[in-house]
Amino acid sequence: MQKRQIGQSLAQKSTIGMVFTLLLFIPLAMVSELIVGNLISAIVLGIVTVILLLSYWHGKGGSFFIFALLMPLVLVVIAELPSFVALAWLINAFFFGASACLFGYLLWSKSKQ
Repeated sequence: MQKRQIGQSLAQKSTIGMVFTLLLFIPLAMVSELIVGNLISAIVLGIVTVILLLSYWHGKGGSFFIFALLMPLVLVVIAELPSFVALAWLINAFFFGASACLFGYLLWSKSKQ
């Protein structure tokens, strides 16, 4: 039961994460161009990470936690990173995807109540 509370606690802070990452996209867009493939990959893998962590927190098994930890590594390996700023785009988009997924989980869990 305590593990589920971790997911709920993070989900309640997801709007802060979404706003913060959206605001960080502004200066990133001013200093470099966007690599669309990286952005899509980062958002998708951020969402996958949260889904895997939620599965772990809901008692589905420890392997979900291990796979969730591997997602950022997979992202860095598959991404095109021509500059340090491209890495900043990648990290920010990953956390945006994670925050958006947690926000969706928050809405879903409130609708079940």
